[in-house]
Amino acid sequence: MKTNREIAIMADIHGLLEPLESVLLDIKKRGIREIYSLGDNIGIGPSPKEVLHLLKENKVVSIKGNSEEYATLGIEPFYYFDEAKIKSQNWTSFCLEEEEIKMIEEYPHSIELTLGDKKIGLCHFANDVRFDFDKNNVFQYQENLSLHKKAYRQFFYTNSREQLEEINKKLKQYGKDNPKMKGYLSALQEPLFHGKKVDYFDAIIQGHMHFKAHEYGEKVDFYTIRALAMAFGKDPLDKASYLILREKEDGFEMEEILVSFNRKSMEQRILASDIPDDTVKKYTKMIKMKKEEQRYKNI
Repeated sequence: MKTNREIAIMADIHGLLEPLESVLLDIKKRGIREIYSLGDNIGIGPSPKEVLHLLKENKVVSIKGNSEEYATLGIEPFYYFDEAKIKSQNWTSFCLEEEEIKMIEEYPHSIELTLGDKKIGLCHFANDVRFDFDKNNVFQYQENLSLHKKAYRQFFYTNSREQLEEINKKLKQYGKDNPKMKGYLSALQEPLFHGKKVDYFDAIIQGHMHFKAHEYGEKVDFYTIRALAMAFGKDPLDKASYLILREKEDGFEMEEILVSFNRKSMEQRILASDIPDDTVKKYTKMIKMKKEEQRYKNI
């Protein structure tokens, strides 16, 4: 029989308050009470503290994204930090007090749902962002998507024997007390998907890339959803995006919802902030990205 269960899912809020307020109001008007965020609630944007509290007030269940990992594990495990990114993360961390850090620490790394007879894995990215950002990173995935290759194959590394061997090799090489190993240790103690491989699921829903993508795998489908308010390609700049899953007897159907928000107010908040770099302005198209920064925008 058809059920009435509806689920709202958003991703990559990145400290942008105005679009989040509008999306949560739209979800409330629709009477949807089961809400998930796929991580990166903070980082880049000007309102990390306000965003975290608004999500908690609306009983949104959040997953840790890499931006939450920066705040809880520290930046040492993430070798890709440059000077600008260090300053930006230090600014975000300065905004957060012990209460907010504890909120983030309680976020799981992934969530499992069952809709109809389908098993769904929710995550920030189906490779582990705590340590697996070298061999299997988001840029490799984007590159393979642009070449129309089966990009999803990199996700089968997650929770494989090869991955476990790599984790143990690194820990043996550098020692468990090395701050750079925090991501490896965290993944060993609390593995993504509770240790299951991605083909345990019928569908994986993730964020992290900021733009929409869909791949049909042999056993599992991979859905990447747009960042809440960071537009790519022909996405409207004044519309925030979230997903509704509706349960059916044999699984689920999904619909992207676009919600108008006060972009001018968001821009004014960004300009009034003392956040130390222009990343948020680039991602919200307030200023132009360099060619190399926007190479994937039309995938």
